[in-house]
Amino acid sequence: MQYIQINQVIVPENRQRQEFNKKKLEELCDSIQKPIGLLQPIVLRNDKKTLVCGERRLRAFHILNGLDPFETGINPATSGLRHNGSELPAGTIPFVTLDSLSPEDLVEAELEENVRRADLTWQEQAAATKLLHDHRLQRNPRQTIKDTADELHDGNSAPHEQSEVSDLLILAEFLDDPLVGAAKDLKQARKALKEERKRVKRKILTAEFDAEASHHDLRQESCYEYTGEARFDVIITDPPYGIDAHLKDTFDSDRHEYDDSDGAFTEVCKKLPAMSFRLASDAAHLYCFCDIRRFTELFVAFELSGWTVWNRPLIWDKGNTGSYGNSDYGFRACYEAILFARKGDRKFDALHRDVINIPQKTNTVHPASKPIELYVELLKRSAFPGDRVADFFAGSGPIFPAATDVGCVATGWEINPNYIELCQERLMK
Repeated sequence: MQYIQINQVIVPENRQRQEFNKKKLEELCDSIQKPIGLLQPIVLRNDKKTLVCGERRLRAFHILNGLDPFETGINPATSGLRHNGSELPAGTIPFVTLDSLSPEDLVEAELEENVRRADLTWQEQAAATKLLHDHRLQRNPRQTIKDTADELHDGNSAPHEQSEVSDLLILAEFLDDPLVGAAKDLKQARKALKEERKRVKRKILTAEFDAEASHHDLRQESCYEYTGEARFDVIITDPPYGIDAHLKDTFDSDRHEYDDSDGAFTEVCKKLPAMSFRLASDAAHLYCFCDIRRFTELFVAFELSGWTVWNRPLIWDKGNTGSYGNSDYGFRACYEAILFARKGDRKFDALHRDVINIPQKTNTVHPASKPIELYVELLKRSAFPGDRVADFFAGSGPIFPAATDVGCVATGWEINPNYIELCQERLMK
């Protein structure tokens, strides 16, 4: 065993940019003071004085020998330090030189040193971590991510450090992907990878989806009368708001040819939540358009029916299109509310804004028509190709082209013959 006085080890200046966590140094010092002692010696160049690998171990020996230039506040060791079963002379640390290492040990030393460098980009760190882990696996097929993390953190890695090593190993496989590889930091890379996986999943499902063998279903009946057993993964529906829109002209002078009375909305609250819960799959999402003044009533009704409702409405910003304004005493209504609810454990693949900015078109074929782009946006948040989706108040049928756009199969209910014709026109395009 070779050893050197710790104050004679030369630490190259370009290594000083690396930061050392005080708590981790304390943990390393505690580990070294246990009977087993220091597990791995430091690595020096062939001049037997210039450090190549093991600066944390060197710092720990400074501290434990009472030479604490790092102001950690850790107490020196009360007895001699040990390595490989032998007690070390005071003020020394064991070392090996590069020329004494086997080719495999040299590769590991260089990899370990590279992966610890503070000036590495996350991409370089990911590549180096993967090389190190793969090399350890060749020597020990039972090597785990925790084992690699422990070795990179002097034998005692925390759960978050193990998680980071796991992330780096996964991200290393996607460095050639433009979105992942161009990420500025590890957090952005994780997000980009999540999006990449979502795109891959959609691509696979789209390839498996047979549009010719599937078709949308338009049902000319009240949704409340449906007694079938169909199950839907995503529901987007636009029921009566209960604001008497059928008694008013819209901004483009069309009239609402459906009952938008308070009684119609009361029927929605009584029947729609329970019916939609029954027809939803075990893990489903629901979007229900509503007037924000009646959001609370809908919230309670859906919660009581078993849905888990998001506690605030999503907002659809319609742009510079609105109605029922009063230029003298008030404002134009340029946004609408959307109640979001889930059944079971259906998760999102990404975090979305609760304000959706999609302009409302004027002179639409239906006075309360929603843009197809809005339905597509909601479906992209919650549906995958091949999913079954539903709209219990189909109106002019935006659910059908939107479902086609994302590769889903849609069922829509509508009772007004004029609106049925609009839906059929969409289905024939």
